[in-house]
Amino acid sequence: MDYRLKLILLVLVSTLIRLLLGYGLDLGNDEAYYWTYAMFPDWSHFDHPSMVGFFQQLFSLNLLFDSELALRLGFILSGSLITVLLFYIGKEIKDERTGWLAAILFNTSIYGFIISGLFVMPDGPLVLFWMLSLLYFIKFIKTDDRKRMNRYLSVSLISLAFAIYSKYQAVYLLFGFMVYLFTYRRSQLRNPVLYLNLIFSALALFVILFWNYQNGFSGIQYHSSRISLLSVHFNPDSFFREVFGQILYNNPYNYVMILAALFSFKKQKFIQGHYYFLFLILGLPLILTTIFFSIFRDTLPHWSGVAFLSLIPLAAAYLAQRDRTPVLRFTLILIFVLMLIGLGVVNKGWFINQRISSQENKKLGKNDPTLDMYGWDQVQRALELLETDRQDLESVPLVSNKWYPGSHLYYYVAEPMGKELYVLGDIKDMHKYYWINRTKPGLVPGQNGIYMTFSHHFKDPQKHMSAYFNEMELLREFEVRRGEKTVEYGYIYLLKDYKVSNLEMD
Repeated sequence: MDYRLKLILLVLVSTLIRLLLGYGLDLGNDEAYYWTYAMFPDWSHFDHPSMVGFFQQLFSLNLLFDSELALRLGFILSGSLITVLLFYIGKEIKDERTGWLAAILFNTSIYGFIISGLFVMPDGPLVLFWMLSLLYFIKFIKTDDRKRMNRYLSVSLISLAFAIYSKYQAVYLLFGFMVYLFTYRRSQLRNPVLYLNLIFSALALFVILFWNYQNGFSGIQYHSSRISLLSVHFNPDSFFREVFGQILYNNPYNYVMILAALFSFKKQKFIQGHYYFLFLILGLPLILTTIFFSIFRDTLPHWSGVAFLSLIPLAAAYLAQRDRTPVLRFTLILIFVLMLIGLGVVNKGWFINQRISSQENKKLGKNDPTLDMYGWDQVQRALELLETDRQDLESVPLVSNKWYPGSHLYYYVAEPMGKELYVLGDIKDMHKYYWINRTKPGLVPGQNGIYMTFSHHFKDPQKHMSAYFNEMELLREFEVRRGEKTVEYGYIYLLKDYKVSNLEMD
């Protein structure tokens, strides 16, 4: 079969699976939080730039269609386009077989298939614009025609600016391009088209920095605190979580093939040396940076995900030397099957419900991460039933101690029921809600609030809300059921007599 026909089939099948997942799964913690980027758009935000919010607005028609699938649609389509872009990157550096293998490797990566190809995360637009920029940068360095060269360079650098406006990691792409030009195409450093198009990246950085300037550099301070080296003591938990997380997120097979490609190039020379250098300089710096910071600070494995995807064409070129790659095809089928099984795991409790023990109520479901994406319709129903019995609660706002589960409560409970929600706490717990609170009427002294918490991550209101309210009363305990099993308990408290406000900026 022609490789392009294979690509079309791969895109159709992978897109269909992601559409099914996007339709069948409740939003995760991060996804529910990033929905607020679309609800309250701004030039930048506390955690990330604005592209993740713009994607939701664009593909949901500015939240006209406000469902899980509508919010995820832009990210699902991004995953499909990234598959195509990796095919053409592989084709440009070697041949169509290399492109085909690169497309498969992307879809066998959990980071690629799920985090950047399904979930509402900044990584979706980041990877899309990163790969678009990389493809046209390769086209730029391949052509000798000056007009085409400048056109390709312009597309590459404009895409780079969009990548930066998606997630900060894209500055590593800019760094890699400049190092490549200095090493192999130094004459292009005198090309005015280069600097004219770098204005777009400068503009993206300016918008982000200006927003931070207007808001006390809160976002920059938050991220710098996550990666600063104020403590130089070895953090083994973070280090091993980062290393093994990178292997898991990017698929052990992909990880091994990337390492094999990196270390075998000197002998086998399966692509031109300058391409090897380009992928190396785009991938390794970010990977090594995250590993370095994990030695001292808590990091997250997906921070370096786009760097591993940048090394996929290298691994594909290495694999293209082989006549057959049965392990890769088996891995692709396995990943697709596992993704579909994941629907049953989350929604039906396959392999999980059987292990539910007779834990005490306030700990039930503690080790079940799927509960973040399940049962929110039951949570809303429980509050509706309570308000049927207690109509005096209908005008009482919801209150949360943190952006999660605050974002889930906002999306699945407060917004459908027409209630206000406030997140109270330190800015590192509130995140964007520090600003969202200011768009609402605000709590006044003596006012009451409704506080909801759950057994799989129970947060005692006496500990978390006593700074803001004088009394706490448990109104109702309710079950969240999955099939025949009770998988967690929810608790609805009435917080009485609000006594202090942190809803305004300092």
